[in-house]
Amino acid sequence: MKQTTRPVSVSLMLAAAVSLLSSPAMAGLKEGVAAYEAGNLPLAAKEFRASAEKGEADCQFNLALMYEKGMGVTKDEKEAVVWYRKSAEQGNSNAQFNLGVLYEKGRGTAVDFAQANQWYRKAAVQGDALAIGNLGMLYLRGDGVKVDKVAGMALLIQSATMDSSPENHAKQNITKTKGLTAEMVTAAQALSLELGKAKNLLVPLDEHLKKP
Repeated sequence: MKQTTRPVSVSLMLAAAVSLLSSPAMAGLKEGVAAYEAGNLPLAAKEFRASAEKGEADCQFNLALMYEKGMGVTKDEKEAVVWYRKSAEQGNSNAQFNLGVLYEKGRGTAVDFAQANQWYRKAAVQGDALAIGNLGMLYLRGDGVKVDKVAGMALLIQSATMDSSPENHAKQNITKTKGLTAEMVTAAQALSLELGKAKNLLVPLDEHLKKP
């Protein structure tokens, strides 16, 4: 079953904060973006690091991604985990998602489904459709949690509803899921509607998960 992961073209947040250059850290982001777009990846990494060390979350994310992919620096997934976590702890949903993937896959760190679940949940609350889909897969497979196909399917349905782009494999994962009864499908559809209506989708999700 194919797991959703975010490709570099979507993960690298280069434009989001370019217009917000009121601080030296944001100026560093602009310089890093300029170097990246010019194809000077070592300089981009240097500029991102300078602002990342000052606590700029987007630069921390970009630096983490460059370490994960080996762009302009020697590939180092352990270092990627460090910088993704710094950015994720500041609320960067892309960093939260990517950190969840690394914990789930055991890349740069030991496999830790509880950590993957935690970071997917944080990104999901911010409306990250891919995180919602990956969270669903944890429940379908029972990775670090009790298997709950209704919850898993509901999350996949919600993910597919929110994001129909080719990079989101939620729809394919729905069609490939086996062992579903008609009752499960109906319950998953109903739960998905609740998730979509909620201000915080974790509220109806957790209410469902608490049921015996």
